[in-house]
Amino acid sequence: MRIAAFGEIMMRLTPPEYLMLEQTKELRLDFTGTGVNILSNLAHFGCQTSLLTNLPDNRLGEAAKARVRQLGIQDHWIGVYGDHIGSYFAEMGFGPRPTQVTYQNRRNSSFGVSGASNYEFDAFLAEVDLVHICGIALSLTEKTREAAFMLAEKAHALGKKVCFDFNFRPSLNEAHGVLFMKEQYEKMLPYCDVVFGSQRDLTDLLGMELAKTLDASKQFEVLVQQFMTDYQIEYFAGTIRQGEGDKHYLTGFLFDSEKQVKAAPREIVRLDRIGAGDGYAAGILLGISEGWSLLEIVEFATANGVLAHTIQGDVPLTTRKQVKHLMEQPTVDLIR
Repeated sequence: MRIAAFGEIMMRLTPPEYLMLEQTKELRLDFTGTGVNILSNLAHFGCQTSLLTNLPDNRLGEAAKARVRQLGIQDHWIGVYGDHIGSYFAEMGFGPRPTQVTYQNRRNSSFGVSGASNYEFDAFLAEVDLVHICGIALSLTEKTREAAFMLAEKAHALGKKVCFDFNFRPSLNEAHGVLFMKEQYEKMLPYCDVVFGSQRDLTDLLGMELAKTLDASKQFEVLVQQFMTDYQIEYFAGTIRQGEGDKHYLTGFLFDSEKQVKAAPREIVRLDRIGAGDGYAAGILLGISEGWSLLEIVEFATANGVLAHTIQGDVPLTTRKQVKHLMEQPTVDLIR
């Protein structure tokens, strides 16, 4: 299956050694973004991937495009438009101090100022089987919303699979509010086949209600089944993070139209949490594209998400062999 993504390439700037911005004169530069993260992981799994986006016509744009190629993602649908690349500073947390992310130029980036007329959707869709659209496109600007809606509508009409990640960011929607964003998501979801989200996305954003008369263990299941029926969704996936003492665990879940499965909880050892959810999403998309059973998919995806926490930077650079090793030999910590 030829898998593509529509989304922003961002520049990540990270102080070394868990330092805060006030403590450093050095920054590590990386190029990342939801689409970049998922596609690069899928490329490492052996899939054919390509990215649809725009970059500025300057050295930063050239460097970002070169990095995409290094990660194994085809770059021929990366266009040139606008003057800026979106960026963010990631101050890595340690112990009780959380990681702090500070964004710059998101709405004025090349992606943020690009509308539907700046992309060749028909030619792009002719080359792909599944396209991933990040929900952040619905939060940035009117132009990114317009482009995301048109791409999803065209892909759906052509029978292409559309994957959508809620990725709702309250910090990007202070001007519009939840009601406006609810309308945007309701407009997008009828075109989608695979959706990544959480209980809060369905209740707090879409306004759906839990069936409080049911046992607590059944409420989420019934809520998701109603959501999938309402929007004709084929797969709904996500993760649940839980803490027990000083340990943290990740559990993946996956629904299709008939049933749901959960992975066994896996302990998280966190080096860098940013992008770990994209590792889980890449595992889900790999399994769906290759026709695995639901349990095989969610177990692999959860293991991949756990491994992504151990990799510095957003991009999960795991391979199938590494994921299988964690699943089959979790106590082996030295490979010679």
